[in-house]
Amino acid sequence: MFTVLLYYKYVNIENPENFKAKQTELCKKLGLKGRVIISSEGINGTIGGSKESTTEYISETKKYPGMVNMEWKISESKTDPFPKLRIVAREEIVTLGFKKTQKDVNLQNKANYIEPEELKNLYDKGEDFIIIDARNEYEGRIGKFKNAIVPDIKVFRQFPEFVKTIGELKNKPIVTYCTGGIRCEKASAYLREQGFTNVRQLHGGIHEYSEKAGGKNFEGEMYVFDARINIKVNHENPTIISKCIHCGESITRYINCANKLCNKQIVCCEKCQNEKSSTCSDKCRILVQNKVTS
Repeated sequence: MFTVLLYYKYVNIENPENFKAKQTELCKKLGLKGRVIISSEGINGTIGGSKESTTEYISETKKYPGMVNMEWKISESKTDPFPKLRIVAREEIVTLGFKKTQKDVNLQNKANYIEPEELKNLYDKGEDFIIIDARNEYEGRIGKFKNAIVPDIKVFRQFPEFVKTIGELKNKPIVTYCTGGIRCEKASAYLREQGFTNVRQLHGGIHEYSEKAGGKNFEGEMYVFDARINIKVNHENPTIISKCIHCGESITRYINCANKLCNKQIVCCEKCQNEKSSTCSDKCRILVQNKVTS
């Protein structure tokens, strides 16, 4: 059994390259694999390994300035969740894309948290509120909160364009959510800067909602960025909301189109994967069968 860590912290890192080197050394020593993004604004990571190694990783990382209170989301995987270790230094730990314009979102404007149990109570009491998914469309395709607005975006930097389409909601009570919370820090701040007056963000994201509130009112499963692809959230009344792109069977199973020029991520059952040569369309299937894919 492998232990998987999901974590982030917005904190000033004076020398990202130096911190990257230290994290690389630590992960290699412990035999950990996964992806870690480091920038001057903080750290964003998901890594996996043995329980002992991940425990030591947490202990050592907490020693870095400003990281003692970093929150850790911990889950398990029956198989090795990551093929390799990749640690990079970038301009942002989650890319909203404003730094290049010198008009970055101010995290001091981020929304207050709503705890998982509080969100569950909103649903249970039938309260009037708007819930907005701060993730990408393909993540929401296989799992989302009940009645959630899922933006039709492929990458987070498209979120501001989505916000332009919901101006009529500026005075409505809004809750934002994402996988572990990192995107909501910026998304909620951006919403407030654009005049949305009553915004809260789900503390700990879907991950913590599953752990602390049982997952009720979450439909489908949660997309994760490792070999598991998706994991269960709702432990009370789970459902499946995604369907095979070819036959319409209710299933939560993602594959990538075998046409490398396409590489589209699709929901596909095993039968159709075999029949359609792991492709998303007849056009891609013909190209794959004729080996015209690169």
